[in-house]
Amino acid sequence: MKTILIFFMLGILTGITHAQSKSDKMYDTFAGNEGITSFTFTKNMFDAFNINLGDDGSEKNVTGDLHRIRFMSYNPEKGDLSGYAFLKKAIGCLPKVSYKKYEGTDEDDDAEIWLLGGKTRFSECHIFVKNETDNQLQFVVSFYGDFVVNDLEKLKKTGRNFSEKGNK
Repeated sequence: MKTILIFFMLGILTGITHAQSKSDKMYDTFAGNEGITSFTFTKNMFDAFNINLGDDGSEKNVTGDLHRIRFMSYNPEKGDLSGYAFLKKAIGCLPKVSYKKYEGTDEDDDAEIWLLGGKTRFSECHIFVKNETDNQLQFVVSFYGDFVVNDLEKLKKTGRNFSEKGNK
């Protein structure tokens, strides 16, 4: 419990120093609501790092300066919304003028990616992970910084894996 409190306080103290993103509205909308769990890792908790996506020798990378990672889960059994209604509302908080939905080749409908940036260089990447049924936990994983993504499908998989670890 002390460890969680320390990370929480570090997150608050270091989070005050970064510029507000338009996507922060999404996290602010749900802050303190029943069924919501969220946390943030800030630049002071890690420095520029690379995330390897894959383990078969043909890895793709997310490289660059990552400033912040945010994670939010929603438990429909404790909140007022269904799981899918939560995700729809969360996605609705992103201004569609600025953020674009990634239309990938992955046929699975278990995650959506919304991006702020260009074709390969991004300042934000939000992964909305849908579970199989509406009453299961739903997740949002957000990456903020100045980074290049060589393979968004594998980043989507990384977001799913991150949410599975948070589900345990």
